Amino acid sequence: MDIARLALAAAVVLLAQDVPRPVLEQHYKTKSAAEMAAWLEQDARPVYRYRTAIASLLQMKPGMAAAEIGAGSGFVARELAAQVGPSGTVFAVELEPKMVAWMGERAKAERLANFTAVQGKLDATGLEPASVDGVLMVNTFSYLEQPEAMLAATAVALQPTGILVIVDFPMEGSGATRAGIDADDVIRMATAAGFERINESSIVPGQYALRFRKQK
Repeated sequence: MDIARLALAAAVVLLAQDVPRPVLEQHYKTKSAAEMAAWLEQDARPVYRYRTAIASLLQMKPGMAAAEIGAGSGFVARELAAQVGPSGTVFAVELEPKMVAWMGERAKAERLANFTAVQGKLDATGLEPASVDGVLMVNTFSYLEQPEAMLAATAVALQPTGILVIVDFPMEGSGATRAGIDADDVIRMATAAGFERINESSIVPGQYALRFRKQK
């Protein structure tokens, strides 16, 4: 196999897996918003290929309000926008300002009136209390610097009957090369934040999808 093919194979592996935080941070630092969106929206990434099925895990209906935390380029949030329809609302929450601006511009260009890009914080969603019926985190939870705080903020943003879905990778590597988070750790933190697990699925190959509701 020549060098070019080796490089291509390595790139495909990188896209198919979760990447260590330093690698992802470097991508956000060096790439423009459009370049980052192109990198995120590649068919080599399972979460992109399965974006419609992932969005469907929230089981949103027309007229409902949903949010994706850590929306990146908004490719899953746009699927949610289609599912809730013109009478619904979708909030695409993102920490990186240039991606927030990019998502807003794209939504305007595509005339997605029910799509709103929201500037998030490390420990806050940027959403109003009890404002959404469902929250989705896709390959985001394992990168959160303050996961407990974000779970608490998510609980506040959700309606009493709201659903939280977390899609992520099992933990791999250690130290600077560590990526992902084990499902048991997510369940433990979510339970402490006032959620209870409904079920788990493996709709994305090699990943888990956990569905939670607020504890009664």
